[in-house]
Amino acid sequence: MNELIRMLIGVVGSIGISAAIFISLNKAADLLPLGARTAVRPWIFVGPALLFIFAALVVPTLRTLYLSFFDNSGEGFVGGENYGWIFTNDSIFGFDGAGGISTSRLFILGIIIAGIAGALAFRSGKRTGGTVDFSSGSSSLLLVAAGAAFILFAVFTNLEGVIWNNLWWVVAVTGIATGLGLAVAVLADGVKGESVAKSMIFLPMAISFVGASIIWRFVYSFSPAGRDQIGVLNGVWVGLGGQPLAVLQDQPWNTFFLIVVLIWAQTGFAMVVLSSAIKAVPDEFIEAARVDGATKQQIFWKIILPQISSTIVVVVTTLIILVMKVFDIVKVMTNGEFGTNVIANEMFDQSFRFQSFGRGSALAVILFISVLPIMIMNVRRVRNEQD
Repeated sequence: MNELIRMLIGVVGSIGISAAIFISLNKAADLLPLGARTAVRPWIFVGPALLFIFAALVVPTLRTLYLSFFDNSGEGFVGGENYGWIFTNDSIFGFDGAGGISTSRLFILGIIIAGIAGALAFRSGKRTGGTVDFSSGSSSLLLVAAGAAFILFAVFTNLEGVIWNNLWWVVAVTGIATGLGLAVAVLADGVKGESVAKSMIFLPMAISFVGASIIWRFVYSFSPAGRDQIGVLNGVWVGLGGQPLAVLQDQPWNTFFLIVVLIWAQTGFAMVVLSSAIKAVPDEFIEAARVDGATKQQIFWKIILPQISSTIVVVVTTLIILVMKVFDIVKVMTNGEFGTNVIANEMFDQSFRFQSFGRGSALAVILFISVLPIMIMNVRRVRNEQD
């Protein structure tokens, strides 16, 4: 109780001191000449916010970077040893399964599908007087996406390690959630009951990741054969005559079953943003295309999709940043066991379970560096749009 009182006194005192400094600086600015007053006053207003950002974000970031070059106790300098441990540890970044990628059924199927897509695009290009044309219809593009998906699944199901798991999350959640959100936004646009359908799909966004994880743990719940299945998935599967599936323990596909949770939660976000962009497409463009005899597919690929491309980039980059930091779902559902660990959970374990502050800090720095380029790209895009 005494600690709580002291903390409250400190918070109130800090607020009071900050308010006194702000009022004093504001009064002092009134004494300056007009030109200097105009230049100084904005900094007085944003100064407290900048100070808070510096104390809450910049200082911890620099401290984490500093600790990443020290040993587990944070006292002995070890240079880049922690980073070397990350990239030489097979449980973090392994290549043992790389040899099985080319012989994987998923990889072979993906190559076959991609080849069919290329043949269709080549035939379409010949019709239009070109060489290869992927834009004249949806079939070749969908086949390319399917082929790429199978190839990527082959890669991520053969390569083991925390970093590979994180990349699997990024690719699967970003691609599938964006694709499903776009599909719903297009198919539900203007139909009867649009608002109800979109509300139901957006509803999971109102649930925290921890809450969603608990819900899906019940969906995936497993009991040995002969016992009652309380999980929805196994209840349906056993009812159809199958054997109970321990989907959260069955590697490597258990990671994908975790990914489904985030796809379920984020598809509504992609749908709402993309639906707004579709409704903002000028009606004149669509009407002109219809007058010229364009089909619905051609209108989508030639008119709507180019118009909303910048919004798709926003959705994709936002989801990448979100997924790179995924932690709650893995922590609640598997605690990183059975080969499902990700960078954020490994960082937590190294720092707080194993008291390896150097390794935990190094993982945090890698996570920060991974997200930083996407954030910079978003800032530049916003600035370019404003210009």
